[in-house]
Amino acid sequence: MAGMTAASATLHAPSPPFDSGWLPVSGGHRLYYEQRGAPAGIPVLILHGGPGSGCSPLMAGLFDPEHYRVILLDQRGAGKSRPAGCCEENTTPALIDDIEVLRRHLAIDRWLVMGGSWGATLGLLYAAAQPAQLSGLLLRNPFLARAADLDWFFGGARQYHPDAWQHWAALGAPEAPGAMLPWLAECFCNSLPSALAAHVAAWHVWECALARTPSRSLTPADIELLQLRYRLQLHYFRHACFIPAGGVLAAAECIAAANVPIHVVQGLADHVCPASATTVLLEKLPNAGCTWVDGVGHDPYHPAMQAATLQLADAFIRLDGSWPEQR
Repeated sequence: MAGMTAASATLHAPSPPFDSGWLPVSGGHRLYYEQRGAPAGIPVLILHGGPGSGCSPLMAGLFDPEHYRVILLDQRGAGKSRPAGCCEENTTPALIDDIEVLRRHLAIDRWLVMGGSWGATLGLLYAAAQPAQLSGLLLRNPFLARAADLDWFFGGARQYHPDAWQHWAALGAPEAPGAMLPWLAECFCNSLPSALAAHVAAWHVWECALARTPSRSLTPADIELLQLRYRLQLHYFRHACFIPAGGVLAAAECIAAANVPIHVVQGLADHVCPASATTVLLEKLPNAGCTWVDGVGHDPYHPAMQAATLQLADAFIRLDGSWPEQR
């Protein structure tokens, strides 16, 4: 990360949307999308994390609005998409199909796809399904959606974050491997609103601890939004993210020979999507570049992570749709 200036870590001021709407897709879902930046610029689709987190205008600030046409998409049940928090007909294959429906709707031939965490999962799967539609793939702290990744998040990391784990332990969380997800699902289905709020708050504290970001006191409105998000995450996680075992790594193997420019940015202090998983992913992507960001967790807006992403976005313009080799 040597040579980065303070200015290089500053997000671009997001331009107002020049287009937005709700895209009808299968199962009665209506997906909110918006476009910012230059209508004739390099198309870039941003895939948010979660599942269920939704997009933020801040995401557009990672790309120069004079050179990029930035497309933000709220996935099924997330953000402004409707029905909010809906789990029916909400699966990973459906999300992959939705991306292609949006591309055709916007009459885009090829686009750069950027995704962080769960968004990186979708980016890899979409790239394997539609390699000819990609001009590049930019991934941050990718989530491989293996059983080991879920076991790590739901309990395996408690030895490193004992104080945060106590918030769940106080509610009766089990410590046996694989027991947390069924327990949480039961809590979310059958708890009274006051008890469910305590589970949401404990999840928030735990998530922030692993991400290396500060937690905060939650308002009733925060609790309501997080409840929808976590319920949707449970839907995905209890179904192994609707991805066959090893499916993300298999997708990486498929796109390795497709000559799609790929770069990964990984925070070395992330305990949500640890660097060890990215090392495994890179073994399947021998031609991909990687920027390791020391001292940064899961936060895409940490100054060092912002700086790395902004530099890569600028390099993609300068190098005519590619990135420098970096490991």
